[in-house]
Parts: sequence; C-alpha cells; structure tokens
Amino acid sequence: MQTAKYSNYTLPDFLEDDDFLRFVIRPSHNDTVFWQQVIAKYPQQKETIAEASKIITAYRKQDVFTNEDNQSKVWLRIESTLQKDQVKSKIFTLNRYLRIAAILLLVSSIGISLWLIKGRQNEIDTTFGELRTVTLPDGSTVVLNGNSKLAYSNNWDKNSREVWITGEALFNVKHINKDPRHVKTTERFIVHCTDVNIEVLGTTFNVRNRHDKTNVGLVSGKIRLDYINPVSKSESLVMKSGDYIEYAHKKLVARTKLAAPEKITKWVNHQLVFNNATLAQISETMADDYGYHTAFSDPALSALKIEGEINVPDVDELIETISTTLPVKITRTDKNITITKLNP
Repeated sequence: MQTAKYSNYTLPDFLEDDDFLRFVIRPSHNDTVFWQQVIAKYPQQKETIAEASKIITAYRKQDVFTNEDNQSKVWLRIESTLQKDQVKSKIFTLNRYLRIAAILLLVSSIGISLWLIKGRQNEIDTTFGELRTVTLPDGSTVVLNGNSKLAYSNNWDKNSREVWITGEALFNVKHINKDPRHVKTTERFIVHCTDVNIEVLGTTFNVRNRHDKTNVGLVSGKIRLDYINPVSKSESLVMKSGDYIEYAHKKLVARTKLAAPEKITKWVNHQLVFNNATLAQISETMADDYGYHTAFSDPALSALKIEGEINVPDVDELIETISTTLPVKITRTDKNITITKLNP
C-alpha cells in the first residue's frame, strides 16, 4: 500500500477502501504501523480517519437482519451511536452517514459486508512462506499459501457452507448434492473474497485475493462468480475448467483460457512459477507470500521481463535465475533485496 493515495481521501473513500476496512475490523501489526504513518504524513486526515473508523465500528456491531423491522433497528442504533460520538454535521449530515451505511449493507451479497457482519468461529492464519492444509467440516480441503487467512463457521448443518479468504488458497470442494436441479441451502459452497463471491458444488479452483484484486483459476468443474460492475449492478459469470479471471476496481479486468490450469496450483508444492513475468510482478509475489522487500535503484528496472516460464523450488533459486537471466545485480540481506543495474 502507498500512503500517497490517502492524502486527499474523503470519508466515503475511506468507507469503500478494502485495506482500511480490514484495518478497522481486524488490524495486524503491519496495518497499525502503516496507518500511523498515514496520519503522521497527512495530519489533516486524522479527523476523517477517526470518523470513518467510528462508522465502520458502529456498523460492525449491528445485528444481521433479514427484514425491514430489524433493518430499521440497525439504522436507529447507528444514529444513536453517531449522536453519542457527536459527529460534526457541518462535514456530513446524519442522513449522509446513513446512506453510506446503507451502501455498505447493500453490497453484502458480494462479500464486503458479509466480511463485516458474518459470525465466524474458526480462523486460520499462515505466516510468510508457510503452507497449511485445512480440512473443513464437510471434508473439503483448503491449502493456504503464505501470509493468508481463512475463516469459516461450524454451523454448516444449518447454513450454507461458507468460507472467507484473503491471500491465496487452493480449494478442493466435496460434492454433496445429489440432485443438480434442486440444491439445498446446506449443499451450497460459497467462498467470500473482499470483492467477489464464488459459488460451487464440487470442484478444484485457485483464488488469490490481494491488493484490491481477485484472481480465480478453475482447474476442474464449474463455478459461478458474483461481482459488482462499474455501475454498481450485480452480475454473474459462469466459469468452466481452464477459465482464469482477474477482477479489480469493480470491473472484470481479464478473462483468459489456461492451456495448463494445473500450473496455477504449483505453489502448494513450494514451487514458484512465473510466465513472462516482470521484476515488479516477481517482487510482489515474494513480498506477499514470503515477506521479502525489494528495492530498485532505478524504477525502470522493475519493468524488466524474463521471457518464458520460471519454475523453481525456492527463493534462492529464483534470485539465482534472475541474476543469470537479466543484466542486474542483486544484493540480499535477510529479507531485504536490492536490485541494481549491472555495470557493463
């Protein structure tokens, strides 16, 4: 994340920012440090950040509702909370706050508000470089990549089989439906990312949810992807084996067909696989999954590309491959990497 993008953020901007929502709801040490830096660098944003946090916190505490009566109670409780906190009306009226809260609630069908309000009893986190296999109550398995989080509820006998993911995971979903024409609530399997929902009966697929974008690759079976388009209308996309999509900034950025979909799952065996990747893309993966920080002496170096496929078992071999393929010098100290141009 870059602090500069928050310099001119308004209250609605903060309420719609996935990284800020995560910080308020489930702050990590890195999140706390980052937002302290934002406030220190842009002190004029301190009050707006505080107000946004109050609204999200108030909304987070509301009951999940299924009818208009309970919905009214939620709005009344938010209004009461805001009045007690003496939010200044000269910046935004109370009705404005309620509309913002309503917007947060209306998008619950695609993940963000479900992430805010859904009760979860089990949470599994992985550290940088750690792989962990989780067996869900129905026998489905999830392999978590490094620096990833999985959450799910135990009440699968009463509700849909639902999980929440940030980071990267490979899902192998157990098929329990006997009649495809009549799917019971408890037979549905739904994966919630911060921006999309994925519904499936039984299949194998890979999800990577980082940096305000979601990549989904379907290895086998069929899934349905629910998302919001630029004009805030809900849309669905049915994916078949080999389909690969990227969704970011409320739009479908790319949809392609993978020649060898099984390659996107190589990471479960600690394999680092890249295809025609730039140093920027490689360094991003190293940061996300393994906790490495890469600095470039010249920003232009980040655009250098390694043609063809890289398939290596660890970071050491990845660094060696970069050094022998591109005209760069790599200096490494623990998990800090500096890349400079190789002198002729």
